[in-house]
Amino acid sequence: MSSASHRQHGSGIIRALDQEWCELARGCSGTVIAWAERHPVLAQCESLDEIVAVAKLQSDPVLAVLLAEVSAGDRLAGRVVLQALIGRMVRMAQRDPRSSIADYLAALWYAISNYPLGRRPVRIAANLSMDTLGTVSRERRWLGRGDVRLWPSPELFEELVGPAGLDGSPIGSAPLVDVEARQVLEASSLLQLIDEPDVALLRSIYANGLTGAQAARQFRISATTVRVRCSKAVRRLAAHAIELADAA
Repeated sequence: MSSASHRQHGSGIIRALDQEWCELARGCSGTVIAWAERHPVLAQCESLDEIVAVAKLQSDPVLAVLLAEVSAGDRLAGRVVLQALIGRMVRMAQRDPRSSIADYLAALWYAISNYPLGRRPVRIAANLSMDTLGTVSRERRWLGRGDVRLWPSPELFEELVGPAGLDGSPIGSAPLVDVEARQVLEASSLLQLIDEPDVALLRSIYANGLTGAQAARQFRISATTVRVRCSKAVRRLAAHAIELADAA
């Protein structure tokens, strides 16, 4: 599939989901009322759209109660979580030349359906994103063939590990994102997923903001070596996204 067809196909899926969401929003007021009666964080919500809006302000509490409903068999609650994260999935897919938005949404739905809420009650949106990335990475064998790329980009790395809102908009200042990136890299070191030289290299780029060329000069290696080492290290982290999210 060409990149243009790839994007067009993705747009069709998003339009279909938007249409489905509008239909759900018109016909599920009774379910919203029942959720609001059971969960104080949803007490003021009278529609699915209001739940998504509240989730942008109180991410973990809202996602937690929705995932609790999912674990009790309520598929609509899972659909609300997916709706809250669609913007983030679109951005991740746009930065991925080899997997489609359909791949990301399918992986996200799996992550939602199997989320271990008891073990991971905080940073739920980021954890779901990392779980999704891990699934896509394993299924698509990221960077197994073809040109070596520095992936994910700094923007996507922040999307995965930073304190982002459900619509992908950063909350707080850039240094907070740096702190989160450092925590993830420290977790990768603790779990011995990558060696210390690669942790230092990734930290220089994803936490300290160096370009590939600047990192090459700092570590006295070639820019090509930077790309190769980063791509291999990040691929390994993506393959262990669940363990990494738990440790971070």
